[in-house]
Amino acid sequence: MAALSLPRLVIRSLRRYPWIPRLRLGSGLILFTFVLGHFLNHALGLWNIDVMEAAGDVRRAVWQSLPGTVLLYGALLVHMALALRKTARRRTWRMPIAEALQLALGLTIPVMLIDHVVGTRLLDLRFNVPDTYHQVLTTLWPGLVVWQTTLMFVVWIHACIGLRFWLAGKSFYARFAPLLLTGAVLVPTLAMLGWIEAARRLAITGEGAERLPRESIIWAGPVIEGSRMALIVIILGSIGVGVLGTLGVFSRKRVMITYPGGRTVRMRPGQTVLEVSRENGIAHTAVCGGRARCSTCRTRILAGHAHLPPPQPREQAVLERIHAPANVRLACQLRPTADLTVQPLVPARDSVGAAFAVEDSYRWGVEQQVAILFADLRGFTALSERRLPFDVVFILNEYLGLMSALVRKNGGVVDKFIGDSVMALFGVAGSAEAGARQALAAAAAMMEELDTLNERLNAQVSETLKMGIGIHAGPAILGRIGGGADAELTALGDTVNIASRLETLTKEFGLMLAVSDDVFKLAKADPTDWYSEELVVRGRSNAILVHATSDAASVRAALAPAAEAASG
Repeated sequence: MAALSLPRLVIRSLRRYPWIPRLRLGSGLILFTFVLGHFLNHALGLWNIDVMEAAGDVRRAVWQSLPGTVLLYGALLVHMALALRKTARRRTWRMPIAEALQLALGLTIPVMLIDHVVGTRLLDLRFNVPDTYHQVLTTLWPGLVVWQTTLMFVVWIHACIGLRFWLAGKSFYARFAPLLLTGAVLVPTLAMLGWIEAARRLAITGEGAERLPRESIIWAGPVIEGSRMALIVIILGSIGVGVLGTLGVFSRKRVMITYPGGRTVRMRPGQTVLEVSRENGIAHTAVCGGRARCSTCRTRILAGHAHLPPPQPREQAVLERIHAPANVRLACQLRPTADLTVQPLVPARDSVGAAFAVEDSYRWGVEQQVAILFADLRGFTALSERRLPFDVVFILNEYLGLMSALVRKNGGVVDKFIGDSVMALFGVAGSAEAGARQALAAAAAMMEELDTLNERLNAQVSETLKMGIGIHAGPAILGRIGGGADAELTALGDTVNIASRLETLTKEFGLMLAVSDDVFKLAKADPTDWYSEELVVRGRSNAILVHATSDAASVRAALAPAAEAASG
């Protein structure tokens, strides 16, 4: 998942959500694509007005074509309609600051955008006034600089908050957050400087276009004012419906919700459990902002489950994905009609900042494709029985210290030490493909360094230390397990179990390293000279292809094709 390309990420997200979230996400991404291209086009004004105009011609050819127009304005109408719908359905106005800011900016954008749409697209269609940069910048400079700049930042901040709500639960988000933040600051800044610099140069050189024809101005004024007033009425109407719902105008019936600790609050039918929590200052996590894109608001129903309405498709999709039991529901989607006793399952620091409190997505658990390595020191239990405690600890520290250093040197993360065994994760901070190659490279280094360690310990240990290594790659749940800020990252799931089984199989093979074929496929490595066998691993019904060796040189030889492909 870490290496998932943007198009694949979008497709998977759209497939996962029911139709309303799909429309919201899809329309938002279309609008963001348009805005990003528009802003980058503006930034070219820092270079040259002709380059800026040439790029604008390409952009207009795409978005002003019939398919582009339908896609753009369709996405705009859909996104606005869904925002108004969500506003009207609100049953509390207490929410995290980021969510409130996104809502306020989203309702402001259509009102501010009317001038720009009428002054460019509609004047072009009605009066054949070209919306080239020469024409538009001449119109904007200097009287509309503040208005246009404000509009740009309002649109951009709204879009960035929406993207963060979407991406916050992804495994790669924490790793790329600094890069995304840099882009979020640079793009609008360069866009603003670019169009202002271009407009200023046009005014100084006198190369700007003619001012708008008088008849176009006379026509545009009433259209802008009429459209703006209509939008304001629609927006206020949506807010009004939400306020009335919050006041309980639509139903005077009350439902009681009991939280851990015995606190009971009264809610109105139509509210979600998450809205009730926020309204009453009860800490309740919602990383995605209550959009059913994550499961961090999941709540166990301790009493009253039989009277709940069944999950709607968007909630059902998330519950099925996390294999939730029947008494667990998403608080952001659950609208009770009878009394409940609930227990939020994901800890939160505070109700207002909970949505943006997550900087480390692994704290909540993410599914990610990784390579997992188990290394076990053979016969150490028997060896330790014949030695003094000091000798046992010394030998074990030497071995574990060396092996964990090799794991980290090759890009891995030490998950845990289990007696004389090491469990390591690869691909956590990069792609699964890179993680598979790193795991194989680490295994080769561990096999080589074990010989060095044996030579160094020869005076203390008469027996030769031996070990077995198993590697498997696939999806695993990564999370920080244990209380407190020092909780360590660990992996859970079938992939972990198979890697452990492969390490055990090295005893049966009489070889040092056993690797699943999945690892080789990801690493694009070639195990031609290895011992290979298809077998059923304990705990799995389907057979898997396993490759084994005791020769570190053969591991590096298997990696050679991947290294050549990377260098080429």
